[in-house]
Amino acid sequence: MASIWTDIGMLLSPRFCKVCGNKLGKGEPHICTACLRQLPATHYDPMALNPVMQHFVGFPAVQHASAFCFYAHGNDFAQLITRSKYSDKPEVGQYLGRLAAPELVISGFFEGIDCLIPVPLSRWRRWKRGYNQSEWIARGLAEVARLPLRTGVLVRIKHNETQTHMTRDERWTNVQGIFAVRRPECLAGRHVLIVDDVITTGATLMSCAETLSSAVPDIRISIFALAAAQTA
Repeated sequence: MASIWTDIGMLLSPRFCKVCGNKLGKGEPHICTACLRQLPATHYDPMALNPVMQHFVGFPAVQHASAFCFYAHGNDFAQLITRSKYSDKPEVGQYLGRLAAPELVISGFFEGIDCLIPVPLSRWRRWKRGYNQSEWIARGLAEVARLPLRTGVLVRIKHNETQTHMTRDERWTNVQGIFAVRRPECLAGRHVLIVDDVITTGATLMSCAETLSSAVPDIRISIFALAAAQTA
Protein backbone atom coordinates (compact mmCIF):
# COMPACT_ATOMS: atom_id res chain seq x y z
CA MET A 1 0.00 0.00 0.00
CA ALA A 2 2.81 2.41 0.88
CA SER A 3 4.38 1.80 -2.53
CA ILE A 4 1.12 2.68 -4.27
CA TRP A 5 0.89 6.00 -2.41
CA THR A 6 4.55 6.65 -3.19
CA ASP A 7 3.88 6.09 -6.88
CA ILE A 8 0.86 8.39 -6.77
CA GLY A 9 2.89 11.04 -4.97
CA MET A 10 5.61 10.86 -7.61
CA LEU A 11 3.01 11.32 -10.35
CA LEU A 12 1.38 14.30 -8.65
CA SER A 13 4.63 15.92 -7.44
CA PRO A 14 7.50 14.65 -9.57
CA ARG A 15 11.04 15.25 -8.35
CA PHE A 16 13.89 16.26 -10.63
CA CYS A 17 17.62 15.58 -10.66
CA LYS A 18 19.60 18.44 -9.10
CA VAL A 19 22.23 18.05 -11.82
CA CYS A 20 20.56 17.37 -15.19
CA GLY A 21 16.95 18.28 -14.40
CA ASN A 22 15.50 14.96 -15.55
CA LYS A 23 12.71 13.35 -13.57
CA LEU A 24 13.92 11.18 -10.68
CA GLY A 25 12.79 7.60 -10.23
CA LYS A 26 12.37 5.43 -7.15
CA GLY A 27 15.47 5.28 -4.99
CA GLU A 28 16.87 8.49 -6.50
CA PRO A 29 16.50 11.13 -3.75
CA HIS A 30 18.40 14.02 -5.33
CA ILE A 31 20.57 12.87 -8.25
CA CYS A 32 19.68 10.45 -11.02
CA THR A 33 21.71 7.29 -11.53
CA ALA A 34 23.17 8.54 -14.82
CA CYS A 35 24.56 11.69 -13.17
CA LEU A 36 25.87 9.74 -10.19
CA ARG A 37 27.98 7.68 -12.58
CA GLN A 38 29.50 10.87 -13.95
CA LEU A 39 30.46 12.48 -10.64
CA PRO A 40 34.12 13.53 -10.89
CA ALA A 41 35.31 11.37 -7.98
CA THR A 42 38.89 11.92 -6.83
CA HIS A 43 39.40 8.28 -5.80
CA TYR A 44 42.10 9.58 -3.46
CA ASP A 45 43.39 7.08 -0.93
CA PRO A 46 42.38 8.90 2.27
CA MET A 47 45.09 7.14 4.26
CA ALA A 48 47.92 8.12 1.91
CA LEU A 49 49.83 11.29 0.98
CA ASN A 50 47.25 12.33 -1.60
CA PRO A 51 47.08 15.87 -3.08
CA VAL A 52 44.75 17.10 -0.30
CA MET A 53 47.00 15.76 2.44
CA GLN A 54 49.95 17.52 0.83
CA HIS A 55 48.51 20.84 2.02
CA PHE A 56 49.15 19.74 5.60
CA VAL A 57 52.60 18.16 5.32
CA GLY A 58 54.77 19.43 8.17
CA PHE A 59 51.80 19.90 10.48
CA PRO A 60 52.01 16.82 12.73
CA ALA A 61 48.55 17.20 14.31
CA VAL A 62 46.94 16.37 10.95
CA GLN A 63 46.85 12.60 10.51
CA HIS A 64 44.87 12.17 7.27
CA ALA A 65 43.03 14.32 4.72
CA SER A 66 40.92 13.62 1.66
CA ALA A 67 38.14 14.84 -0.64
CA PHE A 68 35.27 13.10 -2.42
CA CYS A 69 35.07 14.81 -5.83
CA PHE A 70 36.88 17.35 -7.96
CA TYR A 71 35.57 20.90 -8.06
CA ALA A 72 35.86 23.16 -11.07
CA HIS A 73 33.83 26.34 -11.51
CA GLY A 74 30.95 25.75 -13.87
CA ASN A 75 30.91 21.96 -13.86
CA ASP A 76 27.78 20.13 -12.79
CA PHE A 77 29.16 19.03 -9.43
CA ALA A 78 30.27 22.57 -8.59
CA GLN A 79 26.78 23.85 -9.38
CA LEU A 80 25.32 21.14 -7.18
CA ILE A 81 27.44 22.25 -4.23
CA THR A 82 26.56 25.89 -4.90
CA ARG A 83 22.85 25.05 -4.83
CA SER A 84 23.24 23.14 -1.57
CA LYS A 85 25.09 26.15 -0.14
CA TYR A 86 23.04 29.13 -1.31
CA SER A 87 19.65 27.89 -2.54
CA ASP A 88 18.15 26.65 0.72
CA LYS A 89 18.93 23.02 -0.12
CA PRO A 90 20.89 21.84 2.93
CA GLU A 91 19.53 18.31 2.55
CA VAL A 92 21.58 17.96 -0.64
CA GLY A 93 24.76 18.44 1.39
CA GLN A 94 23.59 15.77 3.85
CA TYR A 95 22.87 13.41 0.97
CA LEU A 96 26.33 13.99 -0.54
CA GLY A 97 27.91 13.33 2.86
CA ARG A 98 26.11 9.99 3.02
CA LEU A 99 27.18 9.28 -0.55
CA ALA A 100 30.85 9.91 0.21
CA ALA A 101 30.96 8.01 3.51
CA PRO A 102 30.95 4.34 2.44
CA GLU A 103 34.25 4.62 0.56
CA LEU A 104 35.79 6.25 3.63
CA VAL A 105 34.45 3.48 5.86
CA ILE A 106 35.97 0.80 3.63
CA SER A 107 39.36 2.54 3.63
CA GLY A 108 39.46 2.73 7.43
CA PHE A 109 39.43 6.53 7.38
CA PHE A 110 36.99 6.76 10.31
CA GLU A 111 38.88 4.33 12.55
CA GLY A 112 40.02 6.03 15.75
CA ILE A 113 38.06 9.22 15.07
CA ASP A 114 36.05 10.37 18.08
CA CYS A 115 33.83 13.06 16.58
CA LEU A 116 33.16 15.25 13.54
CA ILE A 117 33.52 19.04 13.65
CA PRO A 118 32.14 21.11 10.75
CA VAL A 119 33.93 24.30 9.75
CA PRO A 120 31.78 26.99 11.41
CA LEU A 121 30.22 30.04 9.80
CA SER A 122 30.10 33.49 11.34
CA ARG A 123 26.82 34.36 13.06
CA TRP A 124 26.01 36.89 10.34
CA ARG A 125 26.63 34.45 7.48
CA ARG A 126 24.69 31.67 9.17
CA TRP A 127 21.79 34.04 9.85
CA LYS A 128 21.78 35.19 6.23
CA ARG A 129 22.02 31.66 4.77
CA GLY A 130 19.88 29.97 7.41
CA TYR A 131 22.19 26.99 7.90
CA ASN A 132 25.80 25.82 7.70
CA GLN A 133 26.33 23.60 4.65
CA SER A 134 29.44 22.00 6.17
CA GLU A 135 27.35 20.93 9.16
CA TRP A 136 24.87 19.20 6.86
CA ILE A 137 27.67 17.41 4.99
CA ALA A 138 29.05 16.31 8.35
CA ARG A 139 25.61 15.04 9.35
CA GLY A 140 25.56 12.75 6.34
CA LEU A 141 29.03 11.42 7.14
CA ALA A 142 28.15 10.96 10.82
CA GLU A 143 25.02 8.97 10.01
CA VAL A 144 26.96 6.39 8.02
CA ALA A 145 30.07 6.33 10.24
CA ARG A 146 27.93 6.34 13.42
CA LEU A 147 30.05 9.03 15.01
CA PRO A 148 28.94 12.05 17.05
CA LEU A 149 28.78 15.51 15.52
CA ARG A 150 30.16 18.32 17.68
CA THR A 151 29.02 21.85 16.88
CA GLY A 152 29.75 24.89 19.02
CA VAL A 153 33.20 23.67 20.03
CA LEU A 154 35.05 25.28 17.14
CA VAL A 155 33.55 28.72 16.52
CA ARG A 156 34.17 31.56 14.09
CA ILE A 157 34.74 34.73 16.07
CA LYS A 158 35.28 37.07 13.12
CA HIS A 159 33.30 37.57 9.95
CA ASN A 160 35.84 37.40 7.13
CA GLU A 161 35.29 38.22 3.48
CA THR A 162 34.38 35.51 0.99
CA GLN A 163 37.51 34.02 -0.58
CA THR A 164 36.12 33.11 -3.99
CA HIS A 165 38.17 35.65 -5.96
CA MET A 166 41.20 35.94 -3.65
CA THR A 167 44.76 34.94 -4.44
CA ARG A 168 46.49 32.25 -2.38
CA ASP A 169 48.29 34.81 -0.20
CA GLU A 170 45.10 36.82 0.31
CA ARG A 171 43.27 33.66 1.42
CA TRP A 172 45.89 32.91 4.08
CA THR A 173 45.72 36.46 5.42
CA ASN A 174 41.93 36.41 5.36
CA VAL A 175 41.62 33.43 7.74
CA GLN A 176 44.12 34.44 10.40
CA GLY A 177 42.65 34.63 13.91
CA ILE A 178 39.04 34.02 12.86
CA PHE A 179 38.42 30.82 14.87
CA ALA A 180 38.38 29.95 18.57
CA VAL A 181 37.77 26.84 20.68
CA ARG A 182 35.15 26.61 23.41
CA ARG A 183 35.52 23.99 26.16
CA PRO A 184 38.89 22.70 24.90
CA GLU A 185 38.97 20.17 27.74
CA CYS A 186 36.23 18.25 25.91
CA LEU A 187 38.67 17.56 23.06
CA ALA A 188 41.73 16.62 25.11
CA GLY A 189 43.37 13.52 23.67
CA ARG A 190 40.69 13.20 21.00
CA HIS A 191 40.95 12.53 17.29
CA VAL A 192 38.59 14.88 15.45
CA LEU A 193 37.52 15.06 11.83
CA ILE A 194 37.12 18.61 10.47
CA VAL A 195 34.55 18.72 7.64
CA ASP A 196 34.23 21.40 4.94
CA ASP A 197 32.48 21.72 1.59
CA VAL A 198 35.34 22.74 -0.73
CA ILE A 199 39.11 22.87 -0.31
CA THR A 200 41.10 25.12 -2.62
CA THR A 201 44.36 26.26 -1.00
CA GLY A 202 43.68 24.65 2.37
CA ALA A 203 43.90 28.03 4.14
CA THR A 204 40.59 27.79 6.03
CA LEU A 205 41.10 24.19 7.10
CA MET A 206 44.67 24.88 8.18
CA SER A 207 43.45 27.82 10.27
CA CYS A 208 40.91 25.50 11.92
CA ALA A 209 43.60 22.88 12.58
CA GLU A 210 46.04 25.44 14.00
CA THR A 211 43.36 26.88 16.29
CA LEU A 212 42.40 23.44 17.60
CA SER A 213 45.98 22.27 18.14
CA SER A 214 46.91 25.52 19.92
CA ALA A 215 43.99 25.13 22.33
CA VAL A 216 44.34 21.35 22.69
CA PRO A 217 48.03 20.35 22.35
CA ASP A 218 47.39 16.58 22.36
CA ILE A 219 44.60 16.66 19.79
CA ARG A 220 44.79 14.62 16.59
CA ILE A 221 43.09 15.89 13.45
CA SER A 222 41.84 14.45 10.18
CA ILE A 223 40.28 16.51 7.41
CA PHE A 224 37.58 15.83 4.83
CA ALA A 225 36.20 18.11 2.14
CA LEU A 226 33.29 17.19 -0.10
CA ALA A 227 35.18 18.64 -3.06
CA ALA A 228 38.72 19.66 -3.93
CA ALA A 229 39.88 22.10 -6.59
CA GLN A 230 41.70 20.32 -9.42
CA THR A 231 44.98 21.75 -8.13
CA ALA A 232 44.35 20.42 -4.59
